Amino acid sequence: IMPSLVGSEMCIRDRLFLKEGDEPFMSRTAKEIETTGLPCEAQNGETIQVVPKVDVTMFGKFTLKQEGMEVPHAVSLTGRSRRLWTLTAYLILNRNRGVSAQELIDLLWPEAENDNPLSTLQNNVSRARAALAELGFTHAKVIIHNEKGYYRWAPDRETQLDVEQFETLAKAALAEEDMEKSVALAQEAVALYTGDFLTESAAEFWCINLNTYYRSLYTRLCRAAVDRLLKLGRITDAEKLCTGVIRLDPAAEEFSVFLMQALIKNKNPKKALEHYDYIASLYREVYGVSPSEELEAQKALAVQELYGSETSEDDIQTFLLETEQETGAFCCDNNVFREIVNLHVRGMRRNDTPAALMTVRLANRSIDPEKRAIYMKQMEVTLLNELRASDPFTKVGANQFWVLLPGATGENGGLVSRRVFNRFQKEYPKSGAAYTFKSLDLRHIHMSAEEKATEKTERRKA
Repeated sequence: IMPSLVGSEMCIRDRLFLKEGDEPFMSRTAKEIETTGLPCEAQNGETIQVVPKVDVTMFGKFTLKQEGMEVPHAVSLTGRSRRLWTLTAYLILNRNRGVSAQELIDLLWPEAENDNPLSTLQNNVSRARAALAELGFTHAKVIIHNEKGYYRWAPDRETQLDVEQFETLAKAALAEEDMEKSVALAQEAVALYTGDFLTESAAEFWCINLNTYYRSLYTRLCRAAVDRLLKLGRITDAEKLCTGVIRLDPAAEEFSVFLMQALIKNKNPKKALEHYDYIASLYREVYGVSPSEELEAQKALAVQELYGSETSEDDIQTFLLETEQETGAFCCDNNVFREIVNLHVRGMRRNDTPAALMTVRLANRSIDPEKRAIYMKQMEVTLLNELRASDPFTKVGANQFWVLLPGATGENGGLVSRRVFNRFQKEYPKSGAAYTFKSLDLRHIHMSAEEKATEKTERRKA
């Protein structure tokens, strides 16, 4: 590059020549530069090759893209190449400091005992450089730099990292008092959050805290942004933001509340009710819980907005009649089931009509959530097909169903249990699910302690 300086030392810092008194960021002799081909930026009119910058994403997929490439390269943090890309990701995250060989060994082999861990590490570093070269990165031999036993990521070039850009924009948005400016910054930050931090390594010890931190910051940012969008009257933008959060995390119930608020304000209560039905069904089937009181309150507001004014006969029919579930037993949420049971109890007190409560509990222990969800869905389908249309049932928690059997007693409720069990075995002969059934007399359940004591005494006398 500069023949007159052969053998003398040159320093490069942030792709610029160092000024007098600066501490060297990385040093190389002219001979080393000639050997490695390390590029520099032009200075004082001289023509010197420019170092291409690197763009990296860690939200969702781990991708790398060198300036000049048409598309980014997505790499996996699982499989045979897991360690070399984990090494690369860790060095990029910590590129402002040197990372010791021991720190990397502890990262990549936290429990394994190796006779020569340093040699194994060096082998992985070489493989990482080779993999980067294969992806088309220039000067890949020095992109992972080792100086005096400390490793650094590309100290000669600029690297832009999406998680750092997101953090800077998010903090600026939260600190900005002007609502329009704050929302603009928030939208720019949210666009970068395409998924949780390094989802493939989310359970790794070095990722857990970062994953939690970025998710928490994202949630806090979106909460503040939605509040400001609603205050500014930008209802459609608020809907879009809430929908994005729910897509990433359906369990973020507060954003379902925000979304329903926005839809109601935007004169779209029907869509708000459709979202309620979707999210309520999801919570029951996947998480085994019922919607919160806040979500129920938004449902009530949507119903009032949709049907509160003068209604036609078609509107009344739409509101009162169920169209999705035309045959089979009636599956409902816990609140509706409770009201139906209380209605039957009132009838029993007037005319002594019997009714039984059947409980169906998944007996399998130590099974993963996915398999539990499958087994519970199999039983739900069985109950829908085997019970009468007048038999309501509900899912309670993650592994129980409660069924109301009007006209049955605790004794003959056992017949229904056997019928359901036989239907289940016929429909799912290869299922590994095991269930326990129990039938209770509804009248006895709702008796007071004094009434139960009196009945017990009468039985003894008899």
